[in-house]
Amino acid sequence: MKNVPLLQALLKAHPDHTKDELHAFIVCRNVYVDGELVSDPKQGVDEDAVFEIHTQKYVSRGGYKLEHALSTFNIDVSGEIFLDAGSSTGGFTDCLLQHGANLVHAVDVGYNLIDWKLRSDHRVIVHEKQNIMTLAKLSPSPTAGVCDLSFRSIRKAASHILDLVGNTYLIALIKPQFEMENPPSTFDGVIEDPGLIVQVVQQLFLRLADEGVGMFDLVASPIKGAKGNIEFLALLKKGQEISLDRLTHQVEAQLALLR
Repeated sequence: MKNVPLLQALLKAHPDHTKDELHAFIVCRNVYVDGELVSDPKQGVDEDAVFEIHTQKYVSRGGYKLEHALSTFNIDVSGEIFLDAGSSTGGFTDCLLQHGANLVHAVDVGYNLIDWKLRSDHRVIVHEKQNIMTLAKLSPSPTAGVCDLSFRSIRKAASHILDLVGNTYLIALIKPQFEMENPPSTFDGVIEDPGLIVQVVQQLFLRLADEGVGMFDLVASPIKGAKGNIEFLALLKKGQEISLDRLTHQVEAQLALLR
């Protein structure tokens, strides 16, 4: 019997999944080893053990991203009314409902994107063809927010969304490739340099602070973006934020874990 890290053992046992997918399954608590839940990719396991992966928990990969953030930030969404900005298929919305949210306003500029399971759920109010930046009010009023905005920065949007949710908190998916200021003409949409990723997140931190939005916590997404970009989830609120030094340390530590 050979003892190996769980992620290594899963790669051998499930070659049909990528390393990133398997890492996400582990940290999102979807992997069982001989019937026992294991959530640490580095935990040693018997490579001859029985591995079970409980997949398809959410309608899209976004659900696993948000679940990881809720666990890391220790946030209980039970009984809350949420605004999901950039809801798309509904991964964030699905996650919120499964974790006890009472109702979700699913807002997206697109049309006919949200999964039918959610569209037909009485706890979901779908707002299609709706730009979040022109939305002025929702009823019933949301008590917190999440967002995964496509092809744009969260600058200005974060402050507006916080206004819509009564200035409580917002969990935002941060995509460094859309936060980079003045990208070169040769930029292909993928940021691989860890140093550049740190710089981009630092710049975003400062820009949000200028808008009165504080970054209170941050964690790397367990799943990379479609093109392999590293993404982060940030806990945003109005007012005082963590220090820039602490943020930098957190980003560097998260990047080290992904190597």
